[in-house]
Amino acid sequence: MWPNMGPIKTYGVFYLVGITLHFVLGWRIARSTGLQRRVWIAAGVCYMLGMTVGAKVLSDLRYGILDLPRLLQAEHWLQGGLWGGLLAYFALAVPAVLLLSRQRRAALDLVASTVPLPWICAKLGCLCQGCCYGRPCSLPWAVTFPEGGPAPSGVPLHPTQLYEIGVMLIVLLVLLLLKSDRWKGTKLLWFLMIYGLGRALTDFLRGDAEGRLYFGLLSLTQLLCAFSAVVALFLLGLHLHGMNCRAPLTQADGA
Repeated sequence: MWPNMGPIKTYGVFYLVGITLHFVLGWRIARSTGLQRRVWIAAGVCYMLGMTVGAKVLSDLRYGILDLPRLLQAEHWLQGGLWGGLLAYFALAVPAVLLLSRQRRAALDLVASTVPLPWICAKLGCLCQGCCYGRPCSLPWAVTFPEGGPAPSGVPLHPTQLYEIGVMLIVLLVLLLLKSDRWKGTKLLWFLMIYGLGRALTDFLRGDAEGRLYFGLLSLTQLLCAFSAVVALFLLGLHLHGMNCRAPLTQADGA
């Protein structure tokens, strides 16, 4: 694809654009919902740390090479190897915004709503770099990569990066449709349910090494995503049940 912009890696450029975009989106959403400045700044910092330090630490943990002196070496960072950036982001951002804001539902919505566009940027970087590539296929939309990158060169592959972008576009559309007050505070659950299910399914078409498989079929990423989707679906079900229970009481009070 397009791994370099002169001496700069294209992946890094898209990554930086995504982090910057997260700050901008957080600022705009906070302004429209009345959230304090510290909330969107905290969410942006958590995204930046989660997608860099968090993803590097989780990647090293996954492959059993976590070592503090290694993390302090620039060479280790230049070698790539990021995994679990969104997991790190949510683990940092959710408690941070809950502590910093009294408008907790709006703050949780901000945590979710600021992710789709920056994540699309990250996946475009993956496409240019050739990482997160798919399995060989003969479909008309298969992509091939040049030599020198992570993906096998000259082999038609599933564009799994684009599949994941498609999942994120669905997430973005659903979040934009959740304008009613009845859904306030649930956007994070919708995000986890849709993206978790979509990522668990699209990863069946991934061709890069994911490491040890679980139950002979699922990878660690798929297990985490599927678990998140199930938990989110359960909590959304509880939310809907609570709204249905409150509706008759509201009608009775009005009568």
